[in-house]
Amino acid sequence: MVRGYFYEMACIIAECARVLKSNAPLIMVNDNVRYAGASISVDMILSAIAENLGFYVENILVLPSGKGNSSQQMGEHGRDELRKCIYIWRKN
Repeated sequence: MVRGYFYEMACIIAECARVLKSNAPLIMVNDNVRYAGASISVDMILSAIAENLGFYVENILVLPSGKGNSSQQMGEHGRDELRKCIYIWRKN
C-alpha cells in the first residue's frame, strides 16, 4: 500500500514537471503518516522524488499544530503527533 501511494504521487509529480513552465511553483499540502506503527516522513520522501523529477525544494513549511495518526493506529500503537506540511517546490 505504501509503495503504491508513493508510485502514484511520483506519477502526479512527474506530470506536473511535464506541464509546468520553468521556474513555476508547485505547492502541495500533505500530512506525514503512520503505517503499521511506523511513522513515515512523507514530506521528505516526496521532496526527494520531486528533486529527481526536476524540481528544487524552495521550502517545506510545517503547520503549527500536528495531526494525530488514525484512530486505528492510535488504538494499537498510541497517539503520535505527525507533521502536516506545505511543500513549495519550483521547477528547474
